[in-house]
Amino acid sequence: SAMVICQAVADVSITTVENDPVHAIIATNILAFAGVSQKVKVLIGHSLSLLPRLAANMNERFGGVFTDTRGSRYDQELMMLIQHGLLEPKAVIVADNVLKPGTPLYL
Repeated sequence: SAMVICQAVADVSITTVENDPVHAIIATNILAFAGVSQKVKVLIGHSLSLLPRLAANMNERFGGVFTDTRGSRYDQELMMLIQHGLLEPKAVIVADNVLKPGTPLYL
């Protein structure tokens, strides 16, 4: 997803979180192969652990968030993004897989 967004939006900076280190290495290599690695920072860890650390170390906020995690965690991630002030006032939030397994709180 990060690769497609980078290719579609000229002036974009993406921070992506990957819980599995092997998947992070694969993603990093695919981004390099696609020529967009300079636009993407790949972080390794669980989003619920990394979001508070991002808030403590970032002077920026996200104008858009694409989340593709287990649906039952979307509401927790969204609340953390809001609580830690990581979202721009009119940030766009897009979530994949909200219907299966389902996340009624997010919808």
